[in-house]
This record gives sequence, structure tokens and C-alpha cells, in this order.
Amino acid sequence: MNANLKPFNPDHLTFLDHGPEPTLTNFSSQLCTASQFDEPAYGKWCRAIHEIPAFSRKQWEFVYIAEVLSTLGFLRPDARGLGFGVGKEPLAALFAQQGCEVLATDLDPTASASAGWIKSDQHAAQLADLNAMGICDDAAFASRVKFRAEDMNNISPDLREFDFTWSACAFEHLGSIRQGIDFFVNSLACLKPGGVAVHTTEFNLTSNFRTIEAHDLVVFRRFDIDELCKRVTAAGCEIFPINFNPGTRPLDRVYDVPPYKNEHLRLQLDRYVFTSIGLIARKR
Repeated sequence: MNANLKPFNPDHLTFLDHGPEPTLTNFSSQLCTASQFDEPAYGKWCRAIHEIPAFSRKQWEFVYIAEVLSTLGFLRPDARGLGFGVGKEPLAALFAQQGCEVLATDLDPTASASAGWIKSDQHAAQLADLNAMGICDDAAFASRVKFRAEDMNNISPDLREFDFTWSACAFEHLGSIRQGIDFFVNSLACLKPGGVAVHTTEFNLTSNFRTIEAHDLVVFRRFDIDELCKRVTAAGCEIFPINFNPGTRPLDRVYDVPPYKNEHLRLQLDRYVFTSIGLIARKR
């Protein structure tokens, strides 16, 4: 085990659940846990995005989003998908390879530069960046994927009637916890009736009271996720039940500290240990 990893025991944290562990096979809204990396779906989607399976929560987010959308029947030739804050992630190319029509969006270059995304090489400067790994045939990619600048805090009213929407660890960077929740709820208007939104974000494993809330990063507590669920329901949509079980494998019980290594599922920033959570909502 990496010597950089420190021990972490969440068993005493009453705001977490300790029932059945989350799985990709019978998914819900859920936390990233080590056992999911052993499931056949994990290797399948890693091969599809031309990555070697690794204990990486960012990779888990891509696999989770793809598995949810595939199982629910949305990765098909007649489906329209809308991605928010796509950066250089592989999902737009993957969904195009599955036959979907995709609109990938990200901040405009000026806003991205001021937020530090271009400096950190996390911003898509051009459409070709989204298929740099050759996941989708070039001709099919060119015909099925479009890219445009979009502000997640001010979603354009013409973005409507999509079969599915997604984002991978993007809405924690919108300025505040409230703005992150607002985005999630407002983005549901982009869906057709019956459409599905799948988003991942940061989840605080150590506190349901204090957390990180800065202009460039927030970490959601269970308290905040509960508020998000109430607002989704009030908007006439359905949130898939949330499994807050943090896992029981050895890798679930350690966290990384700076300088962060590639293979970790939990990391520490300030006094908090956090991981990724996936959230699924359906428009009724």
C-alpha cells in the first residue's frame, strides 16, 4: 500500500449508512467504493474509453455515468445527450461511439483561464480535444458531437429536450454550495419527460456540519445532498435513492494527502476527507 495513504475509519460517523455496499450492477445514487472496481462493468467501460483500470475516483466517475446511462437505455443511436463542464473527459466521445448525438459544453476560454482550468489543462479548447484518445471514429465523432461554451450558473434557455445530461465533478466549482444545488435543479429543465441526469461531485466523509466552501471548490455534506434531494422532488422530478455506505475494503479506509498520488479513492484537503458521489435524477 502507498505509504502516502493515511488510515481512516468512518464506522463511527452516524450520518453515513452501513447497510449493503453500493454496486454498479444494482446502482443507485451512491459513493465511490473499492468493491465496484472488481465488477465486470468497470473493466468493460475502461476498455471502451481506452484506459487501464486503476483505483482512481475520477475514472470511477466516468464508469459510473456510462454504466447508469447504458443500463437505463440511453446510450443508443436516437438519444441526445448534453454534457456540462466536460473539460477533456472521454465521455462525449464514448457516447458518440455508442451512436448518441452529443452537445458538449464548457466555460468559454476567458472564464476558464480566470478560473484556472486552462492552466491546469482541464479545459477543452477545441472539439478535437474530446476525442484525443480515438475512442470514436473520426467521421462519426464529427457528425455526432458539437461543442459550445456554456455557463453552468446561467444555463441557456434553448438547451431543452435532451434525453440525458451529465457532468463529472464539475458543479462543485460553481462558487458555492447553493450554486451547485441550483445548477443541479436548473439543469433538469434541459431534459425531456422521462429523461435522466447523472452527475458526480465531491462528498464530505468526515463531517455533516463543517465543510469546504470556497469560490473554486465546495465539498457537499450529507446535509447538502438531502437539501438537493428535496429540491429535485419539489421540481417534480425523481432522485434515485442514495446509498451513503462508504465501503469496507482496505482502500475505502485510507486517504491520500498532498502530494496526491493517482491511485486513491479518498483524499484530504484542509481537515476534511472526501470522495466522489454519483447522483441520478429522472424527469417525470
